[in-house]
Amino acid sequence: MTLGVVGGMGAHATARFYDLLIAKQTVAREQDYMDVLVYSKSSIPDRTAFILGHSEDNPLPAIKHAIQVLRNAGCGCIAVPCVTSHYFWDALDHVENVPILHMPDITAQFIQRRGLTRVGLLATTGTVHGRFFHDALARYQVELLVPDDQAQARLMDYIYAIKTGNTVDAQCLHDISTHLQTRGAQAIILGCTELYANNNANNIFYIDAMDLLAQAALDYCKKDERCGQHT
Repeated sequence: MTLGVVGGMGAHATARFYDLLIAKQTVAREQDYMDVLVYSKSSIPDRTAFILGHSEDNPLPAIKHAIQVLRNAGCGCIAVPCVTSHYFWDALDHVENVPILHMPDITAQFIQRRGLTRVGLLATTGTVHGRFFHDALARYQVELLVPDDQAQARLMDYIYAIKTGNTVDAQCLHDISTHLQTRGAQAIILGCTELYANNNANNIFYIDAMDLLAQAALDYCKKDERCGQHT
């Protein structure tokens, strides 16, 4: 089975997702790595701007088109390493009859297995306002805490700095995460694929949604007897 990746949201996140896929595989020869097609469609309009009503440029048609391109190329499973794009999930689920992995639900299942009941979320403002992460966690009886408006604005500056390759506020994640901990968060979800941190850094337990997506993609492909077979 070939995994299809809808990338470009943003470019750095897409590159890291592919790196995670490679790092999670143990192979005897290079031909044994999973086949992956990455469509880095950076022209997809800004998801948060559309969700918040700041733009009329709807990202959905471009995301659908990318999925269709990957399906037509023979991909049997799709991963979208952009959390905010899951706002459009109802319109994307099984586009072209190809399964699309759902990152918030994958993350929620992991949290349930760890026995956590209250977690914080670091994500785009589009994800926070879209509440699809809230809904996924609520299905597993997990309470979700989000930053206040001022902290959320600071986080968005941090995320967009990463997207454009600019200097980031190195203290940002720690400060916001610590505040969420004081409100009772047992762990912090890195709910934007631009975000990553060393786990347990500064006594903060981070849950990397993109890392979980990469593992889920590998697990899904392993179920198919064709995975790893080459002619």
